[in-house]
Amino acid sequence: MFSKEKIKIAIDALRDEKIDMWIIAGQESATNTEPILAVMSDAEFIGCTALIFCKDGSSTAVCTPIDFNGYVHHGVFDEVIAFPVSFTDTLAEVILKKKPEVIALDYSLENPSADGLSLGMYHLLEEAFKKADYQGKIVSAENIIVRVRGIKSEEEISKIRKACLEAEKIFNDAKSFIKPGMNCKDVYAFFQNEVERKGFGWSWPKSCNPGVFSGDGCPGGHMGAPDFPISRGDVVNIDFGIVVDGYGCDLQRMYYVLKEDESEAPEDIVEAFNTVRDGILLAAKALKPGVTGLEVDTVAREYITGKGYEDWNAALGHQMGRVAHDGGPLLGPEKPRYNKDELIRTPLFENMVFTLEPGIPTRAGRIGLEEDVVVKKDGAEFIVPPQKELYLI
Repeated sequence: MFSKEKIKIAIDALRDEKIDMWIIAGQESATNTEPILAVMSDAEFIGCTALIFCKDGSSTAVCTPIDFNGYVHHGVFDEVIAFPVSFTDTLAEVILKKKPEVIALDYSLENPSADGLSLGMYHLLEEAFKKADYQGKIVSAENIIVRVRGIKSEEEISKIRKACLEAEKIFNDAKSFIKPGMNCKDVYAFFQNEVERKGFGWSWPKSCNPGVFSGDGCPGGHMGAPDFPISRGDVVNIDFGIVVDGYGCDLQRMYYVLKEDESEAPEDIVEAFNTVRDGILLAAKALKPGVTGLEVDTVAREYITGKGYEDWNAALGHQMGRVAHDGGPLLGPEKPRYNKDELIRTPLFENMVFTLEPGIPTRAGRIGLEEDVVVKKDGAEFIVPPQKELYLI
């Protein structure tokens, strides 16, 4: 069924963006997916289909005759039109009737989650525009999709929380599994086996989930686990995300492997951990509706570098949802690959879900925490309690 809540978000976005009509078009979406469709409904496109939403609040579905009753049954479209012969002829008739001056289509140069319009379907839409003698503007629907996908419903947030809670159980079980003398690959296998045993999905590809990194000199990044030993005096960073009931999480947790004469982690390692932790807490406090990702990133980045630690070569955070990287704006710096208005200078909305994940190198390995938070009017709320202290092994 279609989400009336998501349709309302779309209509509000159309009005705010001064766009008259948004067309979501596709066919056989099971093999050539349209990313926004799965966010708005559990429906699939079979034959050529156009879902049309207008800023006046009206909605129309143009579909094949065999799909007609299904769209009527959804109960959310004001008009369902089965094209008898030609998809483009019928779509042209709708455009002539609605007389839009600005039409938004699902394409984007920067945001894959807003780039669902295939080239073939674009040519079909061009044909319909020509038949309708459409003289108005065609614009990207990216700003609409950012809101429809990014603003999470309470049900969506609840599902993300469930994924986070299940991931936390595995993180906690790892406290008694990790031992000095193991290899990062052993810990990787433990997490993989637990996910398979419990029947969860993966927030990003299984082959590099989780990332397990231990000690100074250990290779890092999106790579799973290197062939690298876990030694006493190392910090162990685990970057892990699962999907439960269609929604995911993306968390990092930090462990310290005690030396034989230690009962606590060394002071400099604790200080580095606390700096990352507190940078996250400050960023969460700043993460309110209307701020930009650049502003939030700057809060954490200036705090951490102000303590004398190196700047990190990544954004502070990204959106989370059905997958780990859920598209749309980032919490990012003015580094070349992020320095785009649509990524870091667009105002954020309440109930968007972001990761907060700064990191700094230490003599014992990289300290990297990652928390999942939801934007609220008084500052972000942590979806599950954040890690406050190193887990001691």
